[in-house]
This record gives sequence, structure tokens and C-alpha cells, in this order.
Amino acid sequence: MSIAIGGLNHRVAPLELREKLAFSSPELKGRLAGFADSSGLEELVILSTCNRTEVYSYGQDRDELKSGIESVLGDKFGSSVDLGELNFYSYNDRKAVSHLFRVASSLDSMILGEDQILGQVREAYRLAQEARSTGRVLSRLFQQAVRTGKRVRTETSISTGAVSVSSAAVDLASKIFGELAGKEALILGAGETSELTLSLLFNYGVDSVLVANRTYRKAVELAVQYHGTAVKFEEYEPYLAQADILISSTSAPGYVLNRERAGDALAHRDKPIFLIDLAVPRDIDPSLADYDNVFLYNIDDLMAVVESNVEDRKSQVGLVEDIIASELNQFMEWYESLAVVPLIKTLHEQMNRIRAGEVDKVMGKLGQLSEEQRSLVEHLTVSVMKKFLHGPTSRLKENPRKLARMEPVELLKFLFMLDEGDSGGGKR
Repeated sequence: MSIAIGGLNHRVAPLELREKLAFSSPELKGRLAGFADSSGLEELVILSTCNRTEVYSYGQDRDELKSGIESVLGDKFGSSVDLGELNFYSYNDRKAVSHLFRVASSLDSMILGEDQILGQVREAYRLAQEARSTGRVLSRLFQQAVRTGKRVRTETSISTGAVSVSSAAVDLASKIFGELAGKEALILGAGETSELTLSLLFNYGVDSVLVANRTYRKAVELAVQYHGTAVKFEEYEPYLAQADILISSTSAPGYVLNRERAGDALAHRDKPIFLIDLAVPRDIDPSLADYDNVFLYNIDDLMAVVESNVEDRKSQVGLVEDIIASELNQFMEWYESLAVVPLIKTLHEQMNRIRAGEVDKVMGKLGQLSEEQRSLVEHLTVSVMKKFLHGPTSRLKENPRKLARMEPVELLKFLFMLDEGDSGGGKR
């Protein structure tokens, strides 16, 4: 049995490639619901964000897991995928677990210390639970990944300052305009990223906020929270003439802001407009940057905004690595102990058969015994068996890798606690 991961992120793939592999929420639900169609995958979780698409799986055969992961990614990509090509990375077992813990801790994020990834890891696990595509192993793995991420954020200061894509975007707007008080912002989309961005704009003093969303009710709900105004999505173009800042974060499959819809409004502006495209796939046609007074930035542009904070966050990496190492060792001890569970079960069953057989022989020789006497004999032999097996059982679970490195005599001493002077192997 093995844990496997395959995918790509911002470190190895440009935005154009990541766009092709970005799963929408409905796509994720559908793919997880049909995960049994992927040969070799007994459990499946898909983590898909702006900066990464990763398939986490658990199954019996490594080659089948690799093929299953390639099938999931290939279906989305539109053609067959080889994890050895296109800069796809793949890891198994300890390296796979370590990778997820680093992801949840934000060490693998575009912005070191950003907060959003922990919620995205939690959401990926929730969707897998709903689809019943996760079981004992990946459930434990993702629960511990979330715990690791929480520890990192409470025990270190790696998440202080502007760490999310949204906060980086608002910081960039603030630097360009000097201050945001008196500015008007137009938000396209009413999801989590839009809400976070809007809360930051509100804190920075933006006076007027317009929210446009395909589901008008959601636009109203979000706008009301921040004393803004909701706009029907198909009617947002006229507001481009007065907006100073436009931030777009929808889940649309194509451009929602292009020359056809916005060209006239942008061409006749007499003041700058700051466009931030936080969506993957992108919402804003890159050619709009050709207009005068239009300043367009996408996700890949935002790293420059947070460079001033990077060094402070880097100083916390050592502490974060220590937390990850502790959680990783704890998980791997549990995970590796699963391999010996069938062995322990067989050992107990075999010992119990021997015990029961010997008890039957003795009962026949002792003659007529009362129920109480028979119960005492039964209880005594079960107690002796359990005490005898307690030592090897607990130590088999304790550290399977350590056992594999031992010489036979050393192994026997360790399993039956003979190195502690207890020849019975049990507690007295």
C-alpha cells in the first residue's frame, strides 16, 4: 500500500499551463464522485487552487497509483499526461506526506506564510468527504495536515503582515495610488477571494464599493456587509468609467473583461484605473493593458508586492520545519504501523487457537469442573496470553522501520522486552 501525489504548482508551471488544470468546484465534485473509475485509486483527494493542482491518492500498487493520477490529470488536461513530462512532480509515502504538510504550512506557497492555503486544504478534504472518496489513510493525512498548518500559524509569526493574494493585491493598489481613501472599487465575483479583498479595501479606507456577480443575491449579500452597492453582472460596464480599482475573481471559463465589453469605457478614461486579475483561468484580457491609463496585474505579478516582507518570514522557516518534522514523524509512525496490523491480528488469532486447544485438553484431564472453575481457567489462560503478547504487539506498532534494521537476536530481545529483564514480556 502507498500514498502518492502528482501535480504541478507555480514553481514548475506558468499560469497558462496551470489554467488548463484548474478544477472548478462542480468539476471537482464530479471527478471525486467518479474516482472509482481511476484504476488503482482506493482513496482520492484533489487540491486545486490558483497556484497548484495536486492529486493525492492511496492504493495498493505504486504503478497503478501513478496511472490513476495521470488519468485524473489527463482527463482535465484534455490529453494523456506523463508525470515525467511538463514538469509534473510526483512523490510517494514519506515524501508525499512531507509535501502536503509543507503545502498546508504555506512553505510551498507563492507568498510565504499566506493564510488561504490552509482553508483550501481543508476544503479539498471536505469535498472528498462529501464524495466519499477518502478513507482511513487520507482522512488521517489531511486532518493532520490541517493540524500542522494551525500549529505553524499559532506557534510562529510566519503569517504576519500581507501574506495572501488578496492582501498583496490591495497593498499594490495602495502603493500605486498612495492612499485608497476617496477611491472607488469595482469587484467582479462574490466568492471567498472577493470577500477577503473587499474586507481589506474597506480597512484601507476605500469610500465606495460596487460588487457585481452572476448570482445577484450573492452580490447584494457581500455589498451590504461593507456598505457597498450591488450591481448585476451583465450591467457592470458603465461603472468602469468611474472606478479607480477593479479586482476580478470569478470562476468563469473565459475573459469577463475584454475589448468588446470594456474597450470604449477604458479608451475614453481621463484618469488611471488599476486592474487586478485574481482568477485562474484569467478573467481579464491581457491586451487591455495596451490602453492608456490602464494598469493590469495578474496573480504572477503579485510576488513583487510582498518582497519587502519575505526576509522576515524566512527567519521563521526553521521553526516551521521543526513543527513539520514532528508532525511528519508522528504520522509516519501511525502509517507504518498499519502494515503490521494484519500480522498482529494473525498472531493473536493463532495464539488464541493454541490456548483454547490446550485448555480443552486440560479440562478433559481435570474431570468434572464447576462453571466457576472453568471460567477461572479460561480467564487465567486469556490473561497470560494477553500479557505475553502485550510487549511484541506494542513494539511492533511502535516503530516498524526500526525493527527492519535489527539483527534476529536483537529483534527478539526488543519484541519480548528481554532487554528490560522481563522474560514474560508483560507488565507486573
